[in-house]
Amino acid sequence: MTEVIVIGGGVIGLSIARELSKSGIETIVLEKNDRAGDVTSSRNSGVIHAGIYYPEDYLKTKLCIEGNTLIYKYAEEKKINHKKYGKYIIATEKSEEANLDKILKQGKKNNIFIDRANPEKVYENNPGLTFYKALYSPNSGVIDVPEYVTALEGDIQHYGGLISLRTSFLGAKNNKNGFLVDCESDDLFSLDCKYLINCSGLSNEQTLKNIKNFPRNKIYRNYFAKGHYFKYSGKAPFSNLIYPVSGNHSLGIHVGFDLAGGMRFGPDVEFVNKIDYKFNESLKEKFIKSISRYWPELNPDKLHPDYTGIRPKITKPNESMRDFSIETEKQHGIKNLINLQGIESPGLTSSLAIGKYVKSLI
Repeated sequence: MTEVIVIGGGVIGLSIARELSKSGIETIVLEKNDRAGDVTSSRNSGVIHAGIYYPEDYLKTKLCIEGNTLIYKYAEEKKINHKKYGKYIIATEKSEEANLDKILKQGKKNNIFIDRANPEKVYENNPGLTFYKALYSPNSGVIDVPEYVTALEGDIQHYGGLISLRTSFLGAKNNKNGFLVDCESDDLFSLDCKYLINCSGLSNEQTLKNIKNFPRNKIYRNYFAKGHYFKYSGKAPFSNLIYPVSGNHSLGIHVGFDLAGGMRFGPDVEFVNKIDYKFNESLKEKFIKSISRYWPELNPDKLHPDYTGIRPKITKPNESMRDFSIETEKQHGIKNLINLQGIESPGLTSSLAIGKYVKSLI
């Protein structure tokens, strides 16, 4: 018997478990892989977002803005490698100016510090960059995700929580204590818990089908949005994150960094039917064409395949952005079950704030 079982040991599950354990609530995390944070959490840009792009009344906006402050503070306290690079959002031609204005307006509505950039300052810090107009967001940065995962794990254990690796969730049904949860590690076993929290990311649909009496119309379909990242082997000429004006499902093929100062480009977005991290090297031409619009001096020979990631979207390919879905009995009718779906970008930035929010629901 335990008080809470969290399904999924990505940064969202770990942040929730950390917050609950810290509050003295006995918590067990079930993670089917060999390591925590080894799937969506570690296959992204590692960018700390400011909360510019999302509608002001979205939960996503509130949690991203709160999470931005919390994650920088946590990184300082835990000495996690991170850097506040600041971000330029650029329009490469006049036809994109209206989109840029829209982003500025939304950022102001969200009470984010964002402003029109001084072109001289942009060129000074990012020689070779070509653009028509730009916005500047000072609170965007990058964090070392594996170090962040390790810190969260350490906290959970310190506060008496447990992370059970190589442990698959098989199913759950209501009982007198709350839930009976069937699991598989080396053997089959069951656990009783009062609260069940689902944040199984890419596996969400299957997880929910295995929770008895969970309403089928509350299972949002997971659309797998695959993104590729290319690394650049030459010296990085840029000092800031560079984001072209965003599209529907992506913030464009942007300039990011690893914490050693290496430069990478990505992600693109391609909807796929199955989880597959194979790298499609034929996309290089598409990347060259996109990057050359804002960096004509790009040397294609220095662009190399890096890695891929898959985002668990609940938004259809032709649909505009949807909010994070964090639902309780009020929405799905099952007591003591908290269900998280569609926690994609800015999930990493929002993770500590999501932990606090879920604790408040309990």
